[in-house]
Amino acid sequence: MMRRMKQAKKWLAIVPLALLSITMAGTPALTNTVHAAAVQSFSDVPADHWAYQAVGKLAKAGLIDGYNDKAFKGDRTLSRYEFAIVVAKAIDKLEKADETNQKLIDKLSIEFATELNRLGARVAKVESKTNTWVSGETRVRYFGNEPKAPGTTKLHGSDSFDFRQRIKFQGTINDDISWMARLSASSKFGNYNNGTDGSNASFDLLAVTAKNVIGIDKVRIGRFPYDNFTHGLFGKAIGVDGIRIDEGFGNVTFTGSVNNIKGNGIATNISGPASASGDANTLTTAQLSGKANDNLGWKAGYYWSDVSGTSTADGKGSLNTRTGSFSQSKGWAAGFDAKLGGVMLIGDYVSTQLQGASNLPTSPKGWSVELSSATKQPPIYFSGKYLVDAKKAGDFGWSVSYRSVDAGAIPSGAGGFDAQAVSYPAEAYSTLGKGTDNVKGLYVAFQSTVSKNVIWTIEGQDLKIKNSSLTGFENLGKTYMTKFEFFY
Repeated sequence: MMRRMKQAKKWLAIVPLALLSITMAGTPALTNTVHAAAVQSFSDVPADHWAYQAVGKLAKAGLIDGYNDKAFKGDRTLSRYEFAIVVAKAIDKLEKADETNQKLIDKLSIEFATELNRLGARVAKVESKTNTWVSGETRVRYFGNEPKAPGTTKLHGSDSFDFRQRIKFQGTINDDISWMARLSASSKFGNYNNGTDGSNASFDLLAVTAKNVIGIDKVRIGRFPYDNFTHGLFGKAIGVDGIRIDEGFGNVTFTGSVNNIKGNGIATNISGPASASGDANTLTTAQLSGKANDNLGWKAGYYWSDVSGTSTADGKGSLNTRTGSFSQSKGWAAGFDAKLGGVMLIGDYVSTQLQGASNLPTSPKGWSVELSSATKQPPIYFSGKYLVDAKKAGDFGWSVSYRSVDAGAIPSGAGGFDAQAVSYPAEAYSTLGKGTDNVKGLYVAFQSTVSKNVIWTIEGQDLKIKNSSLTGFENLGKTYMTKFEFFY
């Protein structure tokens, strides 16, 4: 980003000097071709040009810093270079834009390709060589809990502090293929044992995305966050291997996916007896999504899962129960997202059928809703999104959500809230890993950009058991967390 801005400033300094030399000399100081391009670049774009309306939509969506939608309503005409600068700002936020606005940015990039190229904006539409970017993130957290379930323990000592370091690599292979990978390491503070804690890094993300493949709009394959189904009632932040396809049909998008959401171990001796079957637990989904209008979106789909559900008498199985089991599950889900003035409302509902169920209701249901200030972010639940803009110091955001999910309604390993409550994972009724099973409760979060590229978050949950007849108690307890994240 810094290099782009330096290139932009360089051109903004050179071009006026070139024009000045032309004016002083009375004859072109450059070749005729370049001179003609410069004149065209500084000429006004007609007031009825489609670009004004397009950029106004991007400004209204918060994809252009320093502008609002009123700046592009014909108050004055802009030159092509002024438009190019505005488009370059939008390009920097391409990943935050929804599919409609991404297409709008692409269209503007083509229209002002010559000016963008001179400004040095790194856009796949205006350059053919491969580009690679490296970014990083450092996180430090403090968290605690007030457990109420039998056999659970309050976090203590260094267990209440941890850190995480991530390094992200991403780039373009050509106009249609891009890639990304992320190296991550984390550990508890005060728990460094001869390099074994926090120094073992792994790739929690590693994926290639291709557009226009064998007639399919987009294909993503590799390891990536689970974001294929619902607004985040189904979800997982890291380490989900598989494939996803997206295909548009007019105003409707089909998303299909097959993901191994939960491994079952690795064979220790490939030539001898295996310690695992080699068959990871797979979740398959098919979903349609679209928008009823600019402020209302919807999703609806079906899923098949071969992830089993287990329980133990002390509550240490994959289910948040002390009884019951099932072999597989399948079901349907539907959801909506609505912008209501300055807030975003999101809701999801899932209906499941358990196969091979024993001592469990065979048709569990689940639902969740969230109201937040994050109207400029993609419509997904916190913390699959940020509530603030990391580059805008002083930005503030909030989120309030509630969920109510029956036992077995969501496959183990695919619960969108599973990693948001903190506890000892090996304990009975651990909310870490089972925060979206036989649970109901309130979740509140606040975020602030305390300085550019520094985000401070405070969040807390109050969770209870949905069906106490499956546990023998009702209250799971409270969890809370505060963290700082640094981006560079």
